[in-house]
Amino acid sequence: MLASKTSRFLLILVVLVLVIGGIAIAAAVGTKSLAPVRAAFNYPWSVLTGEAHTMNECVECHNPTDLHTCESCHDDHGAVEMAGVPFNDLLLLTGDVPEPGYIPINEILPYHGQPNTHVPLLDFLAEHGVTDFESVTLVSRDGGFTTFERPNLTSEAWLAPHVDGIRFVAENLHISTWLKGIWRIIVVGTGKPLQIDEQVTSIGRLLLGPTRSITIEQTDVMLKSETDGEIRRGKTASRIEGAPIEAMVAHPDFQSLLVYDENGQEYTLAVNEAQGALVALMWGRITLVLPERSRAQWVADVVEITSQR
Repeated sequence: MLASKTSRFLLILVVLVLVIGGIAIAAAVGTKSLAPVRAAFNYPWSVLTGEAHTMNECVECHNPTDLHTCESCHDDHGAVEMAGVPFNDLLLLTGDVPEPGYIPINEILPYHGQPNTHVPLLDFLAEHGVTDFESVTLVSRDGGFTTFERPNLTSEAWLAPHVDGIRFVAENLHISTWLKGIWRIIVVGTGKPLQIDEQVTSIGRLLLGPTRSITIEQTDVMLKSETDGEIRRGKTASRIEGAPIEAMVAHPDFQSLLVYDENGQEYTLAVNEAQGALVALMWGRITLVLPERSRAQWVADVVEITSQR
């Protein structure tokens, strides 16, 4: 009995000595030495093993003594990597809409990484003032092109995340219409506020084609290098897509155009001035783009174009 009590007392004494000794050592070397122990209790093992793997890869190229601060890695490797966050990806909403323009996809689907994230296409359009329309066309980056008339769209037609972009999905529409990587939505409204000769139309209808892209304001630029003194040159320009005027007017061999804006102002353009002209959306306004003239001479807020022989 006495021996049992003595053994128990010695065991307790050993434990106390070890605890006190551990505390004394920690106080001597500082609390940072306990960080690995605290980390083992504060973080999942999967996270710790992942970090250990990363550190092992780092020390293949770097001296371990240099890896003592966050800045040691981030200053060399471009700060924090946030994969899959599409800060710069944009969707173009155009056609017969109140405010055409580019919309950051992060504003459409702010919770990109969450499961079941989506926004109904009809809700998205309504949010941008489009409630009464004839059709909507979705265009993908790889050339995909699908059009829906208004009765065929329900609340189950969704815009959803896809990689760093956006996709269309609808359980009650054929799967071939489920485009990925959508970058443009063209809306055709119910109204036809634009008249070209005897044809009444709208910019949304015109943007469905045929369209053409032109290069404007091409400029030579140069820069003298501060390192080697060499002068290097390049060219800058803009590209504009619109409906070519000769494909829409009643007289493709016209000698002049009469153009009217929404204020009733009349513009007369000779054939050489209107050569290669496009009807396009510029700054949210229906504009007759004249490639051979400066932007200040383009006609904005166009409502009627008449060709004359």
